[in-house]
Amino acid sequence: MVKRDSAPRLPAAERRLQILEAVLPVFARRGLEGAGTRDLAAAAKVSEPLLYRHFGDKLGLFCAAVAHAAERLADLPAQAVKGRRKVAGRLEALASGLHTWLGSHRAELLVLAAAASAVEDARVREAASAALEQLGEALVAALPDEGLRPGVRRSTAGYFLLQVGLGGAQLHPVPLTVADDPGYSREVVDVLLHGLVRP
Repeated sequence: MVKRDSAPRLPAAERRLQILEAVLPVFARRGLEGAGTRDLAAAAKVSEPLLYRHFGDKLGLFCAAVAHAAERLADLPAQAVKGRRKVAGRLEALASGLHTWLGSHRAELLVLAAAASAVEDARVREAASAALEQLGEALVAALPDEGLRPGVRRSTAGYFLLQVGLGGAQLHPVPLTVADDPGYSREVVDVLLHGLVRP
């Protein structure tokens, strides 16, 4: 039997990143409780002792995966609104971007949602809080100072978009008749614009 750790040695930072990339989909599918260290090690093509060496325990690995998920998502809002100045255009770009992100970054969104639902552990609560704030602040920064409906703060709008994104990630794979309607996405964007943009 060939040992999994017989692969070429990587610098510690590269090995950690390789492990995080590999375990992200496992945590996305199974959550913290459902993902076993054997499955996580197999996905990363390393031994369980190597996981422990880099992350301490499964909880440490999960918290690192949560931070990694947020890092991978943090630049997306700024990229989505690039070249758009008005709030309506930026909100439309963010809402449209969400549809793309649900396909290309669903694992990251699901890991963040899993962290948010496992906050009875202090380490997970801290990791979830830091990751969701990082992403929430990226969404806030993507909105202009002016143009929101009176009484709606940028922070409220940004974090509302975060909630919509996390909910969308959880519902996206479920066959829902209303979501299959071709006009559904447009209506969601219209609701966001009507609720957040100054008339």
